[in-house]
Amino acid sequence: MTLKKIEAFFENAAGNGDSALNEYEVYEIFSLLGLNLPAYHFSSANEKPSDFAQKAYEKINTEKIVIKIVSRKTLHKTESGGVKTVYRDMAAIEKAASEFLSSFNGLDGILACSFLEHSPFALGEELLLGARKDDAFGPVLTLGPGGTNSEGLAKALRPEKGIITAAVENLINRESIEMFLKDSWVLDYCRGKIRGSKKIADEGELVKWVESFSFLMKNFNDYCGSAYAIDEIEVNPLCACKGKFYALDGVLRFSPAKGKKRNRPSMNAVGALIKPETVAVVGVSEKKMNMARIILNNVAKAGFPKEKIFAVKDGVNEIDGIKCYPKISDIPMPADLYVVAVPSSQAASVIEEAAASGKVRGVVLISGGMGEKAGSEGAAQKVNEAIAAAREKNPYFCLSGGNSLGLVLNRSRVNTLFIPEYKMIYPIGENPHTSPTAFVSQSGAFVISTLSKMPQLKPLYSITVGNQQDVTVIDYCERLIEEEIKNLFVYIEGFKYLDGLLFLKVIEKARKKGINVLVYKAGRTSAGQKAVMGHTASIAGDYPVGKALMEKAGALVCEDFDEFCDMASLFSYFAESKVENSNVFFMSNAGFEAAGMADSARICAAADPDKNLSEKMADILKKGNIDSIVDVKNPLDVTPMASDDTIAALAEAAIKDDSYSSILISMIPLTAAMHTLPKGGEWPDNMQENSFLVKIAAAVKQAKKLVLFCAAAGNLYEPYRDMAASLGIPVFLSSDRAVKMLERYLAYKLKNKMSKQD
Repeated sequence: MTLKKIEAFFENAAGNGDSALNEYEVYEIFSLLGLNLPAYHFSSANEKPSDFAQKAYEKINTEKIVIKIVSRKTLHKTESGGVKTVYRDMAAIEKAASEFLSSFNGLDGILACSFLEHSPFALGEELLLGARKDDAFGPVLTLGPGGTNSEGLAKALRPEKGIITAAVENLINRESIEMFLKDSWVLDYCRGKIRGSKKIADEGELVKWVESFSFLMKNFNDYCGSAYAIDEIEVNPLCACKGKFYALDGVLRFSPAKGKKRNRPSMNAVGALIKPETVAVVGVSEKKMNMARIILNNVAKAGFPKEKIFAVKDGVNEIDGIKCYPKISDIPMPADLYVVAVPSSQAASVIEEAAASGKVRGVVLISGGMGEKAGSEGAAQKVNEAIAAAREKNPYFCLSGGNSLGLVLNRSRVNTLFIPEYKMIYPIGENPHTSPTAFVSQSGAFVISTLSKMPQLKPLYSITVGNQQDVTVIDYCERLIEEEIKNLFVYIEGFKYLDGLLFLKVIEKARKKGINVLVYKAGRTSAGQKAVMGHTASIAGDYPVGKALMEKAGALVCEDFDEFCDMASLFSYFAESKVENSNVFFMSNAGFEAAGMADSARICAAADPDKNLSEKMADILKKGNIDSIVDVKNPLDVTPMASDDTIAALAEAAIKDDSYSSILISMIPLTAAMHTLPKGGEWPDNMQENSFLVKIAAAVKQAKKLVLFCAAAGNLYEPYRDMAASLGIPVFLSSDRAVKMLERYLAYKLKNKMSKQD
């Protein structure tokens, strides 16, 4: 019954050609939901000001009364001069109403409300509570400082600090709402938890407001079957007065519900793409090394059984040792993975043939120029229609792409990248020092660029998705967390309908399974959104909201590409490390670095060694003949006089000490006391045998702690840094950068550890 009464307000406004309710109608909805409102009286614009004044005087007993214009056309009343506060006097009320009616055209009416005594400039006494629909995350609810504080604080604070955000679908009960409210710093003023403040309102009252907003958004959206969807609803301010929260304003915009739905592929179909037993390729040239032929050769070179690779090519029996067949229907067994690398104009017909054959489960569409370029929408639509028709015949059919760069699947020994072999080191094989990882990216270039810079990373799954015409980045993520992985790396430009909400569930499930989730979200600015549209025809969405929601779910969202690479390295090497605290032991052979590491630390604690460790280190310094110039402390400056043996012994002592979860060793490699160059040159160095890195490698692996290495020097020392990486120790070029990234990692791990404990 309540829902029908609320819908009647939308029907009435829509019948008048409006897409917004006026403040009085919003108040009436709040009243139906049992929410707190000031005493109020509404009169239509046709009523006499004297009648309005008399009824307002009778209904409202406060010393002051607020008089407001009511109009669906003027939603920001204060800025337009449509709000006045008068004493409870019939003449004053009538005068205010008369002035409004004569000054504003097209008013719905006049509203009188009781004036609630509070301090609008005191933090916590005025809040902003809002909700809006979001195609990626479904309805989203936000809470932050309100009234005159809202805009100023929003500009002064980082977006994620000014407000708290939640996907309405995740606010399922009182407990989840209380957890949501727990993150609000401004509510600490309401709770009386800030020094000098006192409790001004019962938080249970705010829970009721959040419940009601969630109720409205869950019942009036584009996918729940209702006739109307709420685009936005907001109360600013939501005023704390006498222990309760009252709405002092109300805005609600709506639109006809669109009944949206995405035809998602089955996880069975996506599973065929990531774990194929057969591969077919179409578009191969027998005369030149075109894109499809590079792919065909790469699949074979990766170690996939040749007898289960097929080329679809008419008039040719064999290409590069791979059997050819005229049509996809002619291949001797079903194709789990069908790589389509033909001109975009031919893509739809190839997909139609694949569907009709009944022999294809998953298509990887390499072809581009479908939807990402102006004028290519027709080609994209034809492919979409072919996908829909194929799914009707075979519910386990799916398509990845178009504009996909391909897949590298180490477990299945598949490589469908079309990058020439001489242009990059393919991410094929295994690094015994890193944890099982899946890397899913909407941009193929992002994957090959990242892995080219970090060849030590060998993800089990490197997947480029492209336009997301069918299978999306999030579909892959949902399926991949069912595999035995420890890390999920994700680059996303735009979410398809409700994929953001699905991603939050995937992140939460991944974290419960002990899988780290690293994300880079592109399109965070208007210019970035345009660039994304030009590349993969995606909707970028609202970045601050998405970032806040993803981090709340348990992902680490990176701010830039360098951070993504650095964090990918730490996640890969240390996914299974034990992070018990933020205590870090810092060690360098340069005074400026020792000071710089300490200065860069924000959450890292450079705790001094205890008596036991101090005595061990003092003995090591003595044996190294540098005790006269070095004192035991943290950070520890061992000076350029320290040898590899001394550094190794000190590092091992710190690594084995339970006081520290992390060790950062930064050594300027130019000192003559250390072996920092490879054997065989015109120098005495032999780093392969004598470097401290070789001596501590076993201790690093056994301790399962975070051990980072920095060698801040030029290109001459690239082999030195490469050797560290080959031993399972992540490498940085500057110690302050290493500290910053270590802190990001520790904050992520400790936050998730506390979440599990809660």
